[in-house]
Amino acid sequence: MKVRTVSFEALQRDKRRARKRDELRLARGEVTPEQLQAENSLIPLNANIRILNLRETMERYYGK
Repeated sequence: MKVRTVSFEALQRDKRRARKRDELRLARGEVTPEQLQAENSLIPLNANIRILNLRETMERYYGK
């Protein structure tokens, strides 16, 4: 399997391009802000998220 590497500059350029495209779609009325947020969201708005052990999770992210 061939691995593709991407430079930081290329990632930034792609992000700027995506933001501009999103701005244009909003300005044209093609999508609402809510629709755009849902499209760009990693986790869907209606997702149920369960934290089984809050203490362990807090310690993992914030230390003891």
